[in-house]
Amino acid sequence: MAATPSGKGPITHVVFDMDGLLLDTEKFYDEVQEAILARYNKRYDWSLKAKMMGKKAIEASRVFVEENGISGLLSPEDFLVEREAMLQNMFPTSELMPGAGRLVKHLHSKGIPIAGGPIDPEKVLVFEDAPSGVLAAKNAGMSVVMVPDARLDISYHKNADLVLNSLTDFKPEGWGLPPFEDA
Repeated sequence: MAATPSGKGPITHVVFDMDGLLLDTEKFYDEVQEAILARYNKRYDWSLKAKMMGKKAIEASRVFVEENGISGLLSPEDFLVEREAMLQNMFPTSELMPGAGRLVKHLHSKGIPIAGGPIDPEKVLVFEDAPSGVLAAKNAGMSVVMVPDARLDISYHKNADLVLNSLTDFKPEGWGLPPFEDA
């Protein structure tokens, strides 16, 4: 079998990030964080979002308040409480990202395990949208397909084995996985 884009053998397992990769939730985070910052006459921008992506909630909230110079006005904990309350009303309306349903159904129908079990990390393909998630997967010895938001600076793409605009562009056969039947 030919090498995959990561230079490793065929993939036997996959792992998906959820927020922003399988579910279109990033727009909710943006909307809520923009609304919170507007109260302080601050603007939410992509350099801040990139610093927050993939971090634990409390770490991201610290970045949010410190980078905006509002730590004396809003604590990271209070920011989280407010943000989460607003997000809980939005999440039920989230939709699948393009290609997500097709890919998950395809892998499931072909018996490809999605996470779980003791596995060789070199046989795992991770789908991720956040730079920190890409780095974590690479540090664990896994292959990574990154599907970043188009507004994320390309300098954050460097650790991924493959960068796609959408999951609709993914070709499973390139990784030793069964091809889509409707390809």
